[in-house]
Amino acid sequence: MPDRKGDRAELLELGRRYLDALVLGDPGHVPLTSDYRATENGAMTKSGEGLWHTARSFPGHPSLVCDEVLGQVVILGAVETTSLQPIALRLRMRGGAVAEAEAIVSSSAHGFFADVDKLLHSDLIYDAPLPAGRGASREDLHAIADSYWIALGESDGSLVPIHYRADRFANGKKVTNNLEILLSPDKAFHSIASLLTATRPARPQVREKRFPILDAERSVAVSIAMVDFADDPRNPRPDTGCFYVTNLLKITDGQIRIIDAIHQILPRGSSSGWRADDESST
Repeated sequence: MPDRKGDRAELLELGRRYLDALVLGDPGHVPLTSDYRATENGAMTKSGEGLWHTARSFPGHPSLVCDEVLGQVVILGAVETTSLQPIALRLRMRGGAVAEAEAIVSSSAHGFFADVDKLLHSDLIYDAPLPAGRGASREDLHAIADSYWIALGESDGSLVPIHYRADRFANGKKVTNNLEILLSPDKAFHSIASLLTATRPARPQVREKRFPILDAERSVAVSIAMVDFADDPRNPRPDTGCFYVTNLLKITDGQIRIIDAIHQILPRGSSSGWRADDESST
């Protein structure tokens, strides 16, 4: 078992202080390491730039999850800028200070595949501990979270274990088992598995996979990836390009129980600006 790099309560408190500092526009309100590094939608941002200027509040009750072994916190919710926007924020802590901040701030807030207002009240399922034997080890969390990206890359929903109660939410919007999606460009009624399989015409290419949260006590994982989608000539649609995605997953009984995803569409081939896990010593 790796050594712990932080106490859960301390990590979450530092995450909340970082949000407060962004709202104040004051980097001095939270301890930052001397080599602090931050990005927003893949672009480098210096201390005091980006969200430090634009964030007005983080309303409601965002999801805060952490990994004491890796010393990381991930926050999913909404940020008030000039409007309400979906946000995923990854923070790496070191020595009681924030060393890394990676933000996905989505411009997709409402529509068939986004409903930012639903992000104001996070699902309490992510905080719930699981009885013995019904959760997953860190290794299993990694494998199951990765199986989602493998299934997406192969456009084969049978490659990922899905709980029969599972649903996926994208930028707050329930995009599975939702009849409203029949009126969307997909024109389909999807489960998580069928949603993955339906991507085949777009030939998804999954890159830069990372797994910053593997919380065995709560059986929660967070994974981040860049996914390039090609245009489908048979079904032209505006949402093609590179999807920069953070997935928050609850794993029960060896299966994905729920997925909350925050995404922003960037030009194909875009990079997050961070190294994939297989390129890092972490």
